[in-house]
Amino acid sequence: FFFFFQAEDGIRDPLWSRGLGDVYKRQVSTQSTWDLIKMKSTLQKAVFEKLKDVEPMKHYNLKVKVVKVESKVQVKRVDDAPVDMAICLVGDETGCAKLLLKNTQAQFAKENEILILRNVMARIVKERIRFEVDIWGKVEKGTEVIKEVNMKNNISEAEYEAVPSKQYQLTL
Repeated sequence: FFFFFQAEDGIRDPLWSRGLGDVYKRQVSTQSTWDLIKMKSTLQKAVFEKLKDVEPMKHYNLKVKVVKVESKVQVKRVDDAPVDMAICLVGDETGCAKLLLKNTQAQFAKENEILILRNVMARIVKERIRFEVDIWGKVEKGTEVIKEVNMKNNISEAEYEAVPSKQYQLTL
């Protein structure tokens, strides 16, 4: 009897494989530490959008003012851990929208507070836009002045309808 074994990465050596991690440990990195340091030092400044330019299901950086705290509650997760949640109406000079803040973010839910929202997601919840700061985002207290919020352009009042993509539509 003969048994042939194929190495996972084409390297045949006398060492026993401990899984796919071995493959990556043996690969030579093409970037030096110095290259990574240079890349970090050339980060671009964040670009902040206005609420009038927001589209659903995209990430944004926003500077907004909390106009109204609509609800602030503490709910329990499945594992009985408490979660603080706050839904606020926030806005800038061009419009306003709803914002959901969770856990430590809920401390920023105070009327007339200026917030800097980084990488906030414009989600569709019950056919309406609502901003949510997920694990990739950040909420900070801002120092900018937003004198007046445009309450006439509430983008959370507009209804969105799920429409199938053309590539998935059946043609008869």
